[in-house]
Amino acid sequence: MIELIIYAICLLSSVFAVSGINFEKIIYKGAIWQTRLLVLLITFTLTVGSANLFIFFINYIKNAI
Repeated sequence: MIELIIYAICLLSSVFAVSGINFEKIIYKGAIWQTRLLVLLITFTLTVGSANLFIFFINYIKNAI
């Protein structure tokens, strides 16, 4: 249950972080679907990576005590 909460919090923070990136300099104008796919991939990668990192540290601290 805790892992689900961590994933939800990381998803919300990843969406917030990616929403501030300007993709017009990276992808040419008019590429709406490519930009949406890139945003989905970046959001998914940030969510899974940060959630796994937090879960690893929680388990590490729990086992150290």
